[in-house]
Amino acid sequence: MTEIVFLSSLQGYQTSREKAIVERLKADRPDLAVRFLSPEESVPVLTQFTRTFGPAVVIDPPPPPPGRAAPAQAAPAPAGAPPAKPAAPAPPATPGKAAGPGG
Repeated sequence: MTEIVFLSSLQGYQTSREKAIVERLKADRPDLAVRFLSPEESVPVLTQFTRTFGPAVVIDPPPPPPGRAAPAQAAPAPAGAPPAKPAAPAPPATPGKAAGPGG
């Protein structure tokens, strides 16, 4: 299960807003483990990730890089589905005047 931890700023800045986001996320996504840590509870976690301030969010396991699906998200094609079409080839370069000195 994916765990999301909201870390508070050490001064407690926007704590009520973070709590509201946590409650809304819990209601919308019961499949996620969502926690909120107070400023005092956030200190060791911020130190673990070499951060000196908050608010911050920790997601475990980390999401995949943009544009790449996680293995669990990359669903195989259904049986009998046509094969995926390859990308269209790039159009050939149009012949033109070569750039050179003077022009």
